[in-house]
Amino acid sequence: MTQAVVGTQTCWNIWEDRGFLIHPDPVAKLSSSGIDLPLERDMLEHIESIAADLPELLASGRVRDVLDALPVYDMRGLNGESVPFHAVERLMQIYSYFASSFVYATNQPAANRIPAGVAVPLVQLSHLVERPPILSYSGYVLNNWARVDPDGGIVVDNLRLTQKFLGNKDEAWFILIHVDIEARAAAALLGIQAAAAAAVRGDVDGVVNALGQVYGSVQRMMSTFKRMPENCDSNVYYFNVRPYIFGFNEVVYEGVDEYGGTPQSFRGQTGAQSSIVPALVAAFGLEHERTGLMHHLEIMRDYMPKPHREFILHMRQAGIRDFVLSHAENRALTDVYNECLRAVLEFRKLHYHYATVYIFEKVANPIGTGGTVFMDWLGKLIEETEAQYIK
Repeated sequence: MTQAVVGTQTCWNIWEDRGFLIHPDPVAKLSSSGIDLPLERDMLEHIESIAADLPELLASGRVRDVLDALPVYDMRGLNGESVPFHAVERLMQIYSYFASSFVYATNQPAANRIPAGVAVPLVQLSHLVERPPILSYSGYVLNNWARVDPDGGIVVDNLRLTQKFLGNKDEAWFILIHVDIEARAAAALLGIQAAAAAAVRGDVDGVVNALGQVYGSVQRMMSTFKRMPENCDSNVYYFNVRPYIFGFNEVVYEGVDEYGGTPQSFRGQTGAQSSIVPALVAAFGLEHERTGLMHHLEIMRDYMPKPHREFILHMRQAGIRDFVLSHAENRALTDVYNECLRAVLEFRKLHYHYATVYIFEKVANPIGTGGTVFMDWLGKLIEETEAQYIK
């Protein structure tokens, strides 16, 4: 474990076996977990039963009726040092899934409201986790996995989902490939910290070795990413999986006093909310032109777990690029630095490829789930990365 978090959000520390993934492993059933929470067991069992039934409720068209009837359960008592934060995150996940299920109920027009039984607890929980009240990458990916073999690794072939909209293999594979990528990124996150520390010491060999670790980690991320088509069909993703992770546009959160009935808009779940590439970009000292697209990426930081966005800010001070520039005569150092940039570039190109296959080829208006024309910004980021190799 590195980069320890101060306060209650220790589940979002960076761990050497899982990187940004939640620790301990996600809890599927709080009601039988033995975790001491200031909530009634009957209430936990009620919401967990609905969460488990979401695929059937969505398929049968009953989800809105069930969620409309959900009582307003008070989550404010969860605010305290004694409450395990990963349990709070599970509740945030459940209620954010409820909200997206209600708004984007299968085969029905999108709703412009979220009932109080979902909206009020969701907003309360959003204050506790310090993220917007909508499903984000942290709930969709970072906290949405369980090991099939408890003693096995965090690899896609040994994982299943803890929370679902559909329950089909395409949904599971799409999410769990991302979980695997996050676990493979752990060595890169440790590597950039080691490289930064070695740079402070003036240790050229230490920086070279640490950057070699980063490069190998990104290569393993790529190997996992390339498996996406194995069990996630692009048509199933586009027409069935993707609709549930769109953002909310002018949606009323009923019963939430602080909103006063004013419709709210929030960005949808998107891979741009993963902290891996932003952390690497920050550590390598890469600069990108200030555009509306970069503003979009900065907004995505608000949807990341707070400790992860703080880590990205911390890595901006890493000084790795300046150190490499000051030792530009050392070809081993500049070569491995450039190889790391090239690896990040290749990862972005693969993202570009899948965005094309899974979305762009199927729609005339290529808006990502996060709400931006992603093909333009992916292309621009690729060009700008290529321009920053050290000669």
